[in-house]
Formats: sequence, C-alpha cells, structure tokens
Amino acid sequence: MSPMSLTSRQIVGSVLWWAEGTKPRRDYRWKNAMLYTVEFTNTNSEMVKIFLEFLRKDIGVVESRLRAQIQIHEGDDQEKLERFWSKATRISLSNFNKTIVRPTGHKVGKSSGTCKIRYSDKPTHLKIQSILDQALSEIGVTK
Repeated sequence: MSPMSLTSRQIVGSVLWWAEGTKPRRDYRWKNAMLYTVEFTNTNSEMVKIFLEFLRKDIGVVESRLRAQIQIHEGDDQEKLERFWSKATRISLSNFNKTIVRPTGHKVGKSSGTCKIRYSDKPTHLKIQSILDQALSEIGVTK
C-alpha cells in the first residue's frame, strides 16, 4: 500500500514544525520516560496561523486542548499583545499560559513578541512526524 498524497499545507506545516518546533525529549521526572509535546514557537503571526491551520484541519486537534504562551519585553503593552495573539491564533485567552516578560531586547522586529503553541499528545506528535517523514522521503531525504 502506497502512502497517501500529501497536501501543500501538510508539507508546509510539518516542515515548519521540523524547523521551529520541539522534538521528543527526556522527561527527567521518570526513568526512561519521553515527552512528545507538539510545540511551535515564532514571532511571525502568519507562520503561527499556518501551523495552527495545519493542526486544526489536517491533524484534527481538540481545540480546547490547544495552549499558547507569549514572550514579550519589559515595557511592551502586555494586554494589547495578549489580545493580538489571541485574535491571531483564535485561541481563547483562558487557554494562554502565563506571559513571560523578558528584559528589553535589542532585536529589531520583535514588537509583537514571540508566541508558542503547545499541544501535549503523543499520537499527535507521531502523526506530524509521520507526515514529515513522508514529505522528506518524497524529495529523497532520509533521516
């Protein structure tokens, strides 16, 4: 049986996760345990929207389990940026983790802060990994 044909959104979404997302990591609270959280972090709201569309339409995540967290700098308008990211992500502010406020930075273009999308679910992680593996295989990349 051949693998299913991937859509452009699946390819882009999985590659965005590959570049800007988290990979499985050891859970140091338990011997030999791994964490399979799906996380994606970026300052570009359009990239975040594309990744969320991939999660919602292609992966089928449970909306109420989606979490977001933003990082901003001292002096930024926290309420304004929280509303901005809530609107951009279509995630309720009640599903936002506590905003992280860092000392003022020197990087240009980070006036909207950084947004992290989080979804904790091993089957979801493995499904995204499978889509990425297929996309890479189709262009001759093996891991």
